[in-house]
Amino acid sequence: MPRIRRTAAAGLILALACGLGALRLRAQDTETRTRLLPGLGAGYFARTISWDEKARESKLKSVLAFARGELRINDGFAVGLFAGYSLTNPNGIIFRGLPFSLDYEAGSIGAILVGADLRKTLFQAGDFEFGATARYERSFASTSELEITSLNQAGTAKAMSSWQRFLAGPFVRYLGYESFSPFLALTFDKLWGEFTMAETIGDLTGSETKPVSGKGIFGIVLGTDFEPIPGFRLSGELSAIPYTKLAGGLDVDYGIALRAIFGL
Repeated sequence: MPRIRRTAAAGLILALACGLGALRLRAQDTETRTRLLPGLGAGYFARTISWDEKARESKLKSVLAFARGELRINDGFAVGLFAGYSLTNPNGIIFRGLPFSLDYEAGSIGAILVGADLRKTLFQAGDFEFGATARYERSFASTSELEITSLNQAGTAKAMSSWQRFLAGPFVRYLGYESFSPFLALTFDKLWGEFTMAETIGDLTGSETKPVSGKGIFGIVLGTDFEPIPGFRLSGELSAIPYTKLAGGLDVDYGIALRAIFGL
């Protein structure tokens, strides 16, 4: 198993272990206050990916929507699990190992999305809170069937996509406002996946799989929590991930996310 997959798996195991450990501590300490909070979330990211052994690059865009449950212990530690749906657009990936080469330009492919996240406050200094956060999300393999009509003989193709993403890093939050709590996080942000194209043209068949990976791996996140009324909190964030372009020079990928949490 590649190192990054082991890292992501270890992150999930750590999140679950910490959550179970916190529940055991609650049984021993009646003053610990544990709450299970439901919520909804949505997001979008556009990431530059490399493929063909990093010789080519294109954009991977994805829209996410999910339901989420968060286990919060004393406001200093939270573990969340979420599940939903993703629409991923891998336009621009070229498959040359088929009977007839294809440049995928058919738009988004829908898939099931699952993941987990955690947040831990380490210490506070005045109105500032310092901590660490991590998240793992996975869009499962899904298939989109295409008709090929540009040849003398009609054919079909099946595009299959899947990707995973792991983020982790420190954050600092300002607590001096009554309703807003802005935060800044520095993240290790790794994206990887596979895209497969299977083609049938008459008696000719073939398939090709493209392993892909995000070009940038370190980013910055700016966001804020907003509590307009007791028992309801909105959390929004913007992320930026710089990377080096294949042709040279720097560019920046970006993403946005929004969560609504109930029962604070």
